[in-house]
Amino acid sequence: MRKRNAKSLYVIKSCEAELKDIEEKKKSETKNLYVVRTEDEVVNKYSDLIYDFVDNPGIFILITRDKNFYQSVKSAIVLSLGIEQEYIKVVPDLTRAAEVLQFFIEKEVKPFIFMEHCLDSELTLSFLRFVRSSYKKKGIKVAVLSRELNKDRLFQFFEEGADSFLKKPASVNSIIQKIAFMLKPQCEADSLVQEAREHVDSHRFEEAVSVAESVLHKWPKNAAAMVVLGDAKKGLAKRQEALNAYVSAERNSDNYLEPLQKIVMIHAEDDNKTEALKYLVKLDRMSPLNCNRKIKIAELHFDQGDPLSAEKYFDCAIHSAQEEALSVVGEMSLDIAELAAAHDPKMATKYYRQSLDFVKSSKSQMAMTIYNRLGISLRKQGLWHEAVEAYAEAARFAPGDENIQYNMALAYADAKKYPEGAEKMSQALGINPEMYKGNPDIAYNMGETFFKARKLREAKQCLKHLHDISPGYKDCEDMLAKAGGNERAKGVST
Repeated sequence: MRKRNAKSLYVIKSCEAELKDIEEKKKSETKNLYVVRTEDEVVNKYSDLIYDFVDNPGIFILITRDKNFYQSVKSAIVLSLGIEQEYIKVVPDLTRAAEVLQFFIEKEVKPFIFMEHCLDSELTLSFLRFVRSSYKKKGIKVAVLSRELNKDRLFQFFEEGADSFLKKPASVNSIIQKIAFMLKPQCEADSLVQEAREHVDSHRFEEAVSVAESVLHKWPKNAAAMVVLGDAKKGLAKRQEALNAYVSAERNSDNYLEPLQKIVMIHAEDDNKTEALKYLVKLDRMSPLNCNRKIKIAELHFDQGDPLSAEKYFDCAIHSAQEEALSVVGEMSLDIAELAAAHDPKMATKYYRQSLDFVKSSKSQMAMTIYNRLGISLRKQGLWHEAVEAYAEAARFAPGDENIQYNMALAYADAKKYPEGAEKMSQALGINPEMYKGNPDIAYNMGETFFKARKLREAKQCLKHLHDISPGYKDCEDMLAKAGGNERAKGVST
């Protein structure tokens, strides 16, 4: 590791106290936290980029109360990269976050923000808007954190200015890679597009056109290059050419909001309400949770003498706001359930069910997450039948998730329903044949379930792997011997 020219950062005492409070949580609260060793290749590949960021200087601000996420970031930044802990600041609420952000901006320290998508029963969209409106030219990077975000909510955050999204729980490797990718694009095309954007931001429009066209010469369908080409043409007062570039970008991309936003902007500036409405409706279909846009669409329908369509969009705006509120309350109930789960599974079950009442009709996969965790909580209480029902609901939302099938198998095994358990283990392996490899607990549970269901070929496969990676693990050797050359194992409990 190279020696860095470390610079001292200003210390905010209350912020340090909050960080210390997170570090001093009871061991029982963090007993399920496993720190995965960072791959040397990942560290070596991205370390200089992150060192340069903190040396400029930069600071990582974590707007979260998730102690596990903080520990993962600490493992990535401090333990793996050897960067001083003072380059990480943890703040628990948005009011405090705004103060800390302002402090570092005034000291010319560049923030890199990891921010929960929901805090204190409120989506953090308002804070994201504040960052983008107050510090437009500061180049602040914002990664949004969540267990699950459906496509519609994700688009809403991207519309408001989020740079990226990180799903929790996040490994040390994924955190390092996320930081590096957000600081600097890792492929040639993206790097050139960023260069062109920097030219546009500095009003060097001719240079931006040149770079964007060079990208399109090599990658003719690169929608991001088309957008930046449009921006450069617009800067040169070539509005029709700009519009053509945006329309080309929209035609060459799926799930890319920016071209539509640029097209709407040009038509709005030209007071072309018909075309503006057409593309606003397109944008609304792609990103349907923007209540303000629905109201704007309704307003344009009024201008065109169509009050019925206006009313439809007003109603949709209200419905969308109600769904947003329910989603936030569901998140809060889930957070409460997670806190209770470590101490009182019965209480956790209550709040998991309460969270489901708010999100089970949602299109998102959050319902799957809650059903799965509800099943785990019910298993801890010995309620295997109810646990299986919860896992089955989770599987309905995510049929391709092997972990749900595996958890359902464990519930059946708890009830000594080994044939049913073996069937679910087989389904899990059908989705991910490598699932048990390198994990002694999973290999043992699968081997034992198959063994007791008299699925000896499958049992031997798992138990032999367990023997290779962890000799002497529990009664693995005994089961393996009994399953050995015989097609039937004697003395097997069913």
